[in-house]
Amino acid sequence: MPFLVSDIGSLLGGGSAAYLLGRGWSVNRTRKTLIVIGAACMAAGIGVLSAGSVYEALAWMSVAAFGFQFWVNNVQTLPSDYFPARSVGAVAGMGGMGAGLGALLFTLSTGWIVDNFGYTPVLVIVAVLPVLGSTLLLLLAGTIQPVSK
Repeated sequence: MPFLVSDIGSLLGGGSAAYLLGRGWSVNRTRKTLIVIGAACMAAGIGVLSAGSVYEALAWMSVAAFGFQFWVNNVQTLPSDYFPARSVGAVAGMGGMGAGLGALLFTLSTGWIVDNFGYTPVLVIVAVLPVLGSTLLLLLAGTIQPVSK
């Protein structure tokens, strides 16, 4: 179920952006709004900790998976919102490398954390990082518009 719901998040993340942009929203307002919605959905995954059943846990995981795909569809388009076409590939590649290294470190540390402290710290980290990352993005990125030369 989480994978099916993440597919829906992927489609709605991009579709929502196209819809809002078509309704006259600025790129800045559209991306920031959708990034916040996606981060909030990912943070809702913390509900797994209080789930009373496997089905409730799957529901919370599905919300988080939906949120991730919704969020990432908008975050991954930021290089094309900021940079000219000739630079988008390099900028996106650097971002992808950073994401890959972060995923590698988190994957390698998850087993150790679970062995020593249980699943709770991992689930808390997974809920907090999207909110922290999105907050930093919103604070540091400024207005989402092409970078002036």
